Amino acid sequence: MILKSLTLKNFKSYASETFSFHDKFNLILGENAQGKTNLLEAIHFLLAFKPFKQLRTEEIINFGSSECRLKGEIESHTGFDEVHILLNENHKTLKLNSKVVYKTSKVHGRYNVVSFLPSDLELIKGSPQGRRRYIDALICTLDAMHLRDLKLYHRALTQRNAVLAKASSLTLDKIEVWDEKLAEIGSHVISRRLEFIDKIKPQLNKIYRLTSGIDQDIQIHYKSSIEAESDLEQAFKDALKLRFEKDKKRFHTTVGPHRDQISFSIAGKDASVYASQGEAKNLALSLKTSEIEMIKQFLGRTPILLLDDVTSELDGQRKKFLFKLLEDFPGQIFITTTDMKEILYKGEIRVFHIKDRKVLHKQIQT
Repeated sequence: MILKSLTLKNFKSYASETFSFHDKFNLILGENAQGKTNLLEAIHFLLAFKPFKQLRTEEIINFGSSECRLKGEIESHTGFDEVHILLNENHKTLKLNSKVVYKTSKVHGRYNVVSFLPSDLELIKGSPQGRRRYIDALICTLDAMHLRDLKLYHRALTQRNAVLAKASSLTLDKIEVWDEKLAEIGSHVISRRLEFIDKIKPQLNKIYRLTSGIDQDIQIHYKSSIEAESDLEQAFKDALKLRFEKDKKRFHTTVGPHRDQISFSIAGKDASVYASQGEAKNLALSLKTSEIEMIKQFLGRTPILLLDDVTSELDGQRKKFLFKLLEDFPGQIFITTTDMKEILYKGEIRVFHIKDRKVLHKQIQT
């Protein structure tokens, strides 16, 4: 998959700009706070139909403007596509080859993109909620049914919580219909998570050892709020009944995949607590590299890579590993840096020099 061009109109710091990209390696060079990350985010928005993280509309549209537009030309496994996104205060409109897409879920996963960001350290050191979202997003990339089930589950969860909050005299039989629905859909969500973790675990171990040069055991742990040896759906129903009185007092559901814990360990120790900064960076890099391998293995596709100032986060050994990975990588790469000397890539590069939120010049160099 190759992003051939991108046109931005009032997207974040870019009032009006058009980019034509190299099929292999694109370097976005400039000092901090000049708009480098905004360009990566625009690419992510175009390919994944959403920014890196949840943002308010006013945070995306250029200050003083009422709307923003993105247009991209993409070569993918489906052929040549033209994508348009219009975002204003009230609505987002997505067009694929001039046809309006009314449900983004119908084109979810059409383009694959993997991002390496400084904030990825939070996947190791941050909240369980962030890890759940990350793992669920990866599963959705590989299996569209997971996205559907997540939406159905959260809809049922919201409705059950609303019933719990309003009915002080609520009895178990009156909430049973929501228990049935939560257990049915939630058991699918948990099963896919467990299956995915089993698949990515060997890859993560292998890559961590390559990047660190240390033979340490890396584990991903899934601690479910539901204890089950065989029938997960029935165990979920039983857990909801058991927690009913507690849920009624707290006005929300205290058991289910929305409460489950995902964590990493290095040599048997909880990485969120005991991992050094270097170990956490190494684990985050290994996790993202494993993500690439999973997409290639199960979808037969090569994702586009977005790397935001990651070289400043890595020591010499890990930096060498990263650029060896990039040189061997068959797909398209976008990387930002403040210092050209940080880029160890050997090959042709298209450089976009960003200053004062504008592109000063574009050049090819080797």
